[in-house]
Amino acid sequence: MVADAILPGAGHLAAGRRHLALIFGLPTLAAVLAVVALVATTSLPRLAAEAFNAFGVILVIQAIVLVWRLLAVGAGIVALGWRRPGARHGLAVAVLLLAVVLPQGYLGYVTNVAREEVDRVFVVDTGGAWQPPATPQPPATPQPTLTPEATATPTPEPTATPAVPRVTILLIGIDSGVGRRTANTDTMIVASLDPVTETVSMISIPRDMVNVPLPDGSVYAPKLNGLDSYARHNPSKYPGSDGTGHDVLMAAIGTLLNLQIDYYASVSLGSFVQVVNSLGGVDVSVSRSLCDPGYTEYGFDNGFSIKAGLRHLNGLQALAYARIRKAPGESDFTRAARQQEVISGLRDAVVKRGFLSDPVKLLNALGRAMATNVPREILPDLADVMTRVDRTHTYRNVIKSPLVRQGFDARGLIQIPDIAGIRTLAATLFPQTGTLPRAEFAAPPPATSGSGSGTGSCAPASTKPPPPTPVPSASVEPSPPDATPAPEVTPAPEVTPTPTSSPPAETASPSPSPAPTP
Repeated sequence: MVADAILPGAGHLAAGRRHLALIFGLPTLAAVLAVVALVATTSLPRLAAEAFNAFGVILVIQAIVLVWRLLAVGAGIVALGWRRPGARHGLAVAVLLLAVVLPQGYLGYVTNVAREEVDRVFVVDTGGAWQPPATPQPPATPQPTLTPEATATPTPEPTATPAVPRVTILLIGIDSGVGRRTANTDTMIVASLDPVTETVSMISIPRDMVNVPLPDGSVYAPKLNGLDSYARHNPSKYPGSDGTGHDVLMAAIGTLLNLQIDYYASVSLGSFVQVVNSLGGVDVSVSRSLCDPGYTEYGFDNGFSIKAGLRHLNGLQALAYARIRKAPGESDFTRAARQQEVISGLRDAVVKRGFLSDPVKLLNALGRAMATNVPREILPDLADVMTRVDRTHTYRNVIKSPLVRQGFDARGLIQIPDIAGIRTLAATLFPQTGTLPRAEFAAPPPATSGSGSGTGSCAPASTKPPPPTPVPSASVEPSPPDATPAPEVTPAPEVTPTPTSSPPAETASPSPSPAPTP
């Protein structure tokens, strides 16, 4: 009976009950062979992605398997003549039945948790980036017929759409954790998969970038990290938006890069810690040792330091490594590069051991941390490709000087974009599918030495006073630290303003909704 509980039909075969062995064993053998063939020919991430679309079917199959195992055990009891088992048999039967029901029940519980959390993570697809309503066009004016002497100006041919398009996602890190009163998008990374070359290109967008063009011909004048929140609180400013703010941010960054952004994935920084811990930590390649004595958040009271090398980090350590920016030689731009490295480490952890260590904990953490509009039906193909895209197939870049110039006005310290230069960079980093980006963008090879996390507290490196804060001209009345100026529509997104002591003309009165981050 024990053998039948594990593999229906096996116990009957061992006991010489061939008829029952055939009845229970043949379907069981066929099911086992089908599972073995599926696992042998399919990657674990793809199997998990396929399951996201079939939770109902999986629960039904689990119920059938449970009933089949109980029937096999029951047939064994009847064959032994235990139609009315005595006390000496009762305990054995009870233990046997519990050994069948409890593991199967736990598997059903895990499946149901997965169904609930996946429903929470994968929001309804709202149609991609925001598109402004079409402006009615005036009636066309009849044109005179061309005479033989006249020459028509040739119309440029549109760029051919590749047979296999890119899949491009905006990764949004929302800083709404401990001590935060707002939900600014301090991390904005565009990640694009080329299914032909099986490569991923990533570019980080500065959070303090201003005057970002929108697809309706206007610009968003304040810092870009406040647009998501501003659009969410002011949906009437963006007719046709879905009200989340994510679609407007996708549209702005897509217009900036001249790149179609298909989907978004937002992550709460506080919940990010639990995701990393549920994966058993992440491996990151630390290019140089860092010490930021001013980082006193999320479990670190005396600063954060990390040594160069290959490091295995838990959730708090990975978050600190991705967030510090006041170590000597560090800035928002170097921090963006470190965030890309952490993303690569997360990918490696998911592919290698994602659902093996503690599936319930991981699913619960993902449900609290993430939201995305990536359609579930494309997940299996994406997962299949991503298992083959490691660091050697990754290309990275950060928008920094000279593509942005630092300025200071009523909006605070800002980054003024060179839009034409940024679009040129994007065209080389995200070429047409089937074409590799330039080798200079290839991710650096991972470190080969180092053990443990290499992290700790960090004493101040120097007693020198901090550099003075830039002071604007007396003619400018700077905004308070918590305010972000509201945008005003302007017709010329391509114009790059020259920073002066006066705020740009398109800057309006402060808006109470968005707020800058530290």
